[in-house]
Amino acid sequence: MVAVAAVSLGTATAGAQSATAAPATQSTQSATAKASFSGLVKQGSRGTVVKQIQRKVGVTADGVFGPKTKAAVKRWQKRKGLAADGVVGPRTGTKMGLKSSSSRSTSTRSSRTSTRSVSSSSVLSTASSLVGTPYRSGGTTPSGFDCSGFTSYVYARHGKTLPRTAEQQRRSTSRVSSPRAGDLVFFGAPAWHVGIYAGNGKMYDAGNSRVDTTKRAIWTSAVTYGRV
Repeated sequence: MVAVAAVSLGTATAGAQSATAAPATQSTQSATAKASFSGLVKQGSRGTVVKQIQRKVGVTADGVFGPKTKAAVKRWQKRKGLAADGVVGPRTGTKMGLKSSSSRSTSTRSSRTSTRSVSSSSVLSTASSLVGTPYRSGGTTPSGFDCSGFTSYVYARHGKTLPRTAEQQRRSTSRVSSPRAGDLVFFGAPAWHVGIYAGNGKMYDAGNSRVDTTKRAIWTSAVTYGRV
């Protein structure tokens, strides 16, 4: 009788442990599911997830994935033994413990829609308001612009970060064969000059020491266009 009781007690105890273990396993699986990240966040993305990334890599959390954020992500990936490409995909995002990818997708779509509307109206309005600003080599403010300083300033007013030089801007944009107002106009490859396409064969640009910021005709067909 004692032996039987012991066996029964052991069986009951094992059953209790099994019953207790099951919820713990479910909890662990749930936590793992919550921790996984299936999005793709890269330069040009905007939104809440970008802010999460920026806080993780130690840069200003402004919600705009620009060149500085990309560089910081690369450094973080390298420290963690990941492929240092500056893109936050499933592996990097999960390693960072990002909460979700849904807001990223929505934010990126909103950003693209915003870019289209900005390109056709607000960017040109800002560019037009700066006509007459004097040319200044290395200038990046309304007290004086050079060509890439002008384009960077205009787009920054609309939440878009462009690299500093004309050639860097050429490489960072998507080349298009049918330009629309607001696209960037590049002269040369490597680019030695850049302006903002205004439509009808004209552009806004900060020319040189003899030409202040102005709207003028594009004087050559040897140009390429890039979309921000």
